[in-house]
Amino acid sequence: MFPLIILFLLCFSRFCQVSPTEITDNFLESVLRARNRSDFTVEAPSDDTENLRQTFHHTSIPKLRAGMQSLRQKWARRLQAMPPHKLQELTNNEKKLRPKLRARVQNHAGTLPEVNRAAGLNELLYQGDMVLTESQLQIITEAQDEDTAREKRQAYRDRYYPSTTWGSTAYYYFDSSATPKVRAAFKAAVSFWQNNTCINIIESPTAINRIRVFKGQGCYSYVGRITGVQDLSLGPGCEEFGTAAHELGHALGFFHTQSRYDRDQYLSINLNNIEASYIEQFDKETSSTNYNYGMPYDYGSIMQYGATSASFNEKPTMVAKDTEYQDTMGSDVVSFYDVSMMNEHYKCKELCPPLTSAKCANGGFPNARDCSTCICPSGYGGLLCDSRPSGCGSTLAAGSSWQSFTDKVGEGGSKLRDLHSSCNYWIQVSPDSSLRISDLNSLPIDGCIFGGIEIKTHADQKLTGYRYCSTADKGTVLRSSSNLVPVITYNRYMYTTTTLQYRAISANDSMTRTVLPAPPCQDLHPNCPAFVLNGFCFSPFYSPNARRYYCTKSCNLC
Repeated sequence: MFPLIILFLLCFSRFCQVSPTEITDNFLESVLRARNRSDFTVEAPSDDTENLRQTFHHTSIPKLRAGMQSLRQKWARRLQAMPPHKLQELTNNEKKLRPKLRARVQNHAGTLPEVNRAAGLNELLYQGDMVLTESQLQIITEAQDEDTAREKRQAYRDRYYPSTTWGSTAYYYFDSSATPKVRAAFKAAVSFWQNNTCINIIESPTAINRIRVFKGQGCYSYVGRITGVQDLSLGPGCEEFGTAAHELGHALGFFHTQSRYDRDQYLSINLNNIEASYIEQFDKETSSTNYNYGMPYDYGSIMQYGATSASFNEKPTMVAKDTEYQDTMGSDVVSFYDVSMMNEHYKCKELCPPLTSAKCANGGFPNARDCSTCICPSGYGGLLCDSRPSGCGSTLAAGSSWQSFTDKVGEGGSKLRDLHSSCNYWIQVSPDSSLRISDLNSLPIDGCIFGGIEIKTHADQKLTGYRYCSTADKGTVLRSSSNLVPVITYNRYMYTTTTLQYRAISANDSMTRTVLPAPPCQDLHPNCPAFVLNGFCFSPFYSPNARRYYCTKSCNLC
């Protein structure tokens, strides 16, 4: 008996103690095991554990897990304490939403949280795709305990700003794991941010502070510049321009739009639909951690998650208070206000002297790369943002009776393309008149990322317009707030076909959501008659959404 007691005491006091490194290794191994049990198929590099260890070398994983758990509990309590009037507002807005079936497209892995959940990373990533340092976690945790009034914020601007920016130049390099697809997506994002800001983004494997771009498991990045090498992963399902631009936005200093302090004025959060491990995704930032430079909330921001993000049942976790914006959230396109805010964050606008720089129209501003040219809101083009963008589309004048046009954009085929094809229309109305537009489209998904139509009826033309991409949106009527309505049709999968009906009306006409005369009923796919003979319209192998999308007329679904 005596030897057993000695062995137990020795084990307890010495041999059975677990070091922080062992705790980290054990947890990382459990992450990989959980990922491998997922029903989401991913490629698994042999050095996954080393990649994860390298990613989180700026923080203590035990501290990070504890901090994240604390934030989840805190936000669960706050969301559960929703006042009755806000709960009623959420209920009322949910009733306004048009029922839609989310489209599934082959070779599209899903949203960022879905990809990272499948990779088993949800315990370690803040708001679904951000890696925090210990100091950032501490600042955020402390800020959540503040009850004082805070300014409206979005870009990462803590007490160390501007040292958390990259200054004039950000550096990156590609890890050996980065595939051609990863490199192409990231370079496209680099090109966009570099061409539309004053930030030089240079490839350098030797810079002291640099971003390691690699193909890990999942999509994630650090926020702002941190000391030394910081990771940005574009794993399977993440190798697209929109995801790369989003993650590079984090690395340059952006948090998520839905975490802005003023978001409750624009969004309602439905706790009942949120997966428990993602509750902190709906955390709000404070004046200690970010700043929005006085810019309004933009539902079309590249940093805004989709309406069903982190949902366990595909029902909305976020409901836009302007419900026409419900499908705009989750965009894969960088918005004008995203670009404008990044230029403010890096002081790019100060590089163009007001007296000698371009006089930009319609809310545009001089491009720091060439102060004689302008960066323009969507729907506007030319050197001074005073003309319709070049390419397909036209300028139309609304009259007192209904008029219509039909647009078809896209390249066809079942391949998901990297970038959108688009056409730009301007619809003009006479002074003191309004405009009603009926939109017909399909293939619904958060952000309308496969194709759709954007209609800009707001007085602030810098804002992203309403986006639609579902046949459920047929009959929707909008009212213009200005004398010019830019309309953008776009697509990167199959085709997007849209019919719009419009007319100028008196400013004192009724604001009712009148259902307009039905547009021509037509099929999208030329082989629909053959499909019908093979049972397409009734086959359980095809969703109702697919039948309505491809063969509306042949399946009698008009």
